[in-house]
Amino acid sequence: MSRWKSRLDVWAEKTGLIVPEDISDVLAVELGNELEDFVARKFEKKMGKKVELALETMFHAKHNFLAANLDRRVAGENSVLECKVTSAWKAKEWDGEEYPPEYVIQVMHQLAVTGAEKGYLAVLIGNQDFKVKEVLRDEKALADLVRREVEFWEKFVVPKVPPAVSYQDQDTLTRLFPTATKGLAKDLDSAAAAACELLEGMEQDLDGLERQIDTQKNILRMALGEAEEGTVGNWKIRWPTIRTTRTDLDKLNQDMPDLLPKYQKTTTSRRLTVGTLKKGA
Repeated sequence: MSRWKSRLDVWAEKTGLIVPEDISDVLAVELGNELEDFVARKFEKKMGKKVELALETMFHAKHNFLAANLDRRVAGENSVLECKVTSAWKAKEWDGEEYPPEYVIQVMHQLAVTGAEKGYLAVLIGNQDFKVKEVLRDEKALADLVRREVEFWEKFVVPKVPPAVSYQDQDTLTRLFPTATKGLAKDLDSAAAAACELLEGMEQDLDGLERQIDTQKNILRMALGEAEEGTVGNWKIRWPTIRTTRTDLDKLNQDMPDLLPKYQKTTTSRRLTVGTLKKGA
């Protein structure tokens, strides 16, 4: 359910095929680390409880590959605290009882690993709001979570068999297979054939849909005419004049042929194309 990682991401990292990206210097991550202690103190003040650091990595009693690093433990309780910091733009994700599911699952994982009875999810929202959600131990839900984690580990990680890919995985696949071996060709299986057939049909549908979209946009352009904007019902349509300045690289290369190569940079990438074989090929 994560918005940031797919099953293939996790599998590639756990099998050591790719190294997790270092995000410690990303501003949002750095800010979250710096404000973790503030969130913990705010939790103490709001809830009337004391918390303590939990420095050691915790491991599941039965499955030692299931681990958890806790932000805090709550003193006098068999409970854990997870501290979060988010921007005001994401405030709606925390409205009422609605909390981002990946964070709730993170706390559930901590309960499963540690055996704690309860978890608290404390969040500072845009330096303007502070909320605390309790995540109670649910043995049925935790058993299902552990079952899924163990199944993933034993079915994919241990034998190094990749899980099915998703729409999220292009960057991960590029990191796994950054370059192609020149001249190497493979006979692909029936799953690849099915993907080609589905892709062909989808692209035809998309082409038709894009033409319909362009037609509706042109209806709006005709309706606006020389006007920059117009309104109808709850809709506001704009068709402003936008001026863009670009460097004419062809002319630059013509006038100063020795200059352009100094500022050119070569990168490598892989481009996927799907076509049909000619008869007899």
